Amino acid sequence: MFRKKSKENKWYNRARKAYRKEKLPAPYAALYDYCSFMDEKRFTGGRGHFDFFSLAEFDNRLDVRVKDLRSVLPEGLLENFNAAYDRYVSLGENPEIETIIDSFRESDEYVFGCYEKLRNILKEYILEMTERHFL
Repeated sequence: MFRKKSKENKWYNRARKAYRKEKLPAPYAALYDYCSFMDEKRFTGGRGHFDFFSLAEFDNRLDVRVKDLRSVLPEGLLENFNAAYDRYVSLGENPEIETIIDSFRESDEYVFGCYEKLRNILKEYILEMTERHFL
């Protein structure tokens, strides 16, 4: 059967719609992407930092995404993000899967553990923009 739309997720549905229509401004579009990759409870599981950085690099948006996230992440998440980015840059081309897993396990688990804090940053922005009738 169809799931009822929850009022609790109304803000997320609004964010997803704005993102898909490319109306979610930077740095919050990058934060939306990052939240999507760090949601461990998604049906695909938390894909983690390596996948986030790899896809951004493939799309030629890595530098922009890194800059955007550095402008919105709070202290603990920012330090973790910077450490993960430094590891990504140091991997080189064609790293072994075991190296990737070992390199990002700690950073990924940190974000998975404070995912709600990360998600709340996006939620507060979306609710504020909705209240101002910008979204």
